[in-house]
Amino acid sequence: MTTTVALQRCAEYDFEKVLECIHVMFDLVPPPDVRDKNVLLKPNILYPKSPDLAVCTHPVVVGAAVKAFKELGAARVIAGESPAIANSTLAAKATGMYDQVINNGGEWADFKEPTTVACPEGKIVKTIDFAKQFLEADIVVSIAKLKSHQLMTYTGAMKNLFGLMIGLEKAGCHYRFAKKEDFAAFLTDLVVAAKPQYAIMDAIVGMDGPGGPGSGDPIKLGFLAASDNILALDWKCSELVGYNPHNILNLQDALERGIWGKDPAEFTTSGAAEDSCRCTTFRIVRDSQSLQKKMPGIINFLAKKLLTKTPQFVARKCQKCRRCEQICPAHIVKMNGPDGTAQLNDKQKCLHCFCCHEICPASAIVLRRF
Repeated sequence: MTTTVALQRCAEYDFEKVLECIHVMFDLVPPPDVRDKNVLLKPNILYPKSPDLAVCTHPVVVGAAVKAFKELGAARVIAGESPAIANSTLAAKATGMYDQVINNGGEWADFKEPTTVACPEGKIVKTIDFAKQFLEADIVVSIAKLKSHQLMTYTGAMKNLFGLMIGLEKAGCHYRFAKKEDFAAFLTDLVVAAKPQYAIMDAIVGMDGPGGPGSGDPIKLGFLAASDNILALDWKCSELVGYNPHNILNLQDALERGIWGKDPAEFTTSGAAEDSCRCTTFRIVRDSQSLQKKMPGIINFLAKKLLTKTPQFVARKCQKCRRCEQICPAHIVKMNGPDGTAQLNDKQKCLHCFCCHEICPASAIVLRRF
């Protein structure tokens, strides 16, 4: 494993151009030997949305990755995902990802049957339930989308592997690990268990702003990145859009484990110059908890009240799809608002995980501090 991240400028989702960029990145930071092996690609499908909205990994990037690994001699290239509340295959078809995978020699996998995977090195869990297709894979590759994230501030290649878990089991983890520090440690444990050997970042168009990862705004970033070191990839990509990676709890936790490197100064790039990929207009999400900790006593208490966001439900926009009710790990979202719309029944029990906000297809849930 290196500590190098390959960067390539890419302005549009043209298949041949994206494939060429992946070839160059493979030359700069080679993936493991995939000859006669099964490669499992884990793209990001939060829920079925048009690729133009930047909610999901762009299907062209996924299709080009399938073809690139097949060209390297992979016996099988399997792509799969488990959206929180959606049929996996239908979601993949709706985004165009399914056709890209199949047309380029890959297989689409429905993640719907779990299997228990040991994680003896875990800090917070010792076993994790992944989709059974994980056991078929010799090599796991994260194919991520660079996005802001309301809870974890940033989501990239490491958090993308959360989707190896099945559907609503992911929401249950927010209930089990309600403290953000615990959830961050859990995410690292999950990556340790998954043992990804390569990762590709779709940052041609990312998502920024407080609505991320599901309702933010598309932003043209114009680059692709790849590495066999998943932490180095996330560290450099988050820096390029303006984050201090030390303030991204799961990345800092991963750094402290020392598995992927102990000093960020070790993380370097090759290919396109970093300045050519840097974005100064990306609207990052800041961690309110880190701000609170810097405030003593009663000021800390008041800051928590003022800085903590809570879901607010806009009845006129609600489509009554019940997704928010189904995904809420604390079971406090109910369809008993005006005209049977969704509402939060008990604010005191809210975990502030923002799963409901993330999954709402109608932008009917907004996050407000008071």
